[in-house]
Amino acid sequence: MTEGGWVGKDLGAMAEKFNTRWLLADYEAGDMVIHSPYMIHAATDNVDAMGRIRLSTDIRYQSIREELDVRWENHWTLEDML
Repeated sequence: MTEGGWVGKDLGAMAEKFNTRWLLADYEAGDMVIHSPYMIHAATDNVDAMGRIRLSTDIRYQSIREELDVRWENHWTLEDML
C-alpha cells in the first residue's frame, strides 16, 4: 500500500496532507477496538514503564464463496507492508 500510493509511514505528514488528525484514546486492560477493514489505523511503539506488553490479534472473516486474498496466506513479517 505504501509503494507508489498515498499511504506512508510518516503519520504526521499523512494527517497534514489530508487536512485531518489522528484520533487516540486512553485504553486500559480489557479494552477492545473493532473497526472496518477499510479504516486506516496505526499504533505507536509499545513502551510501558512496568514492562507490560500489548497483545493484538487480527481476526478476519470472509464468505466461503469469495476468492482468498493471497496476501494473508503467509505468516506476518515486519517487511511485508500489510
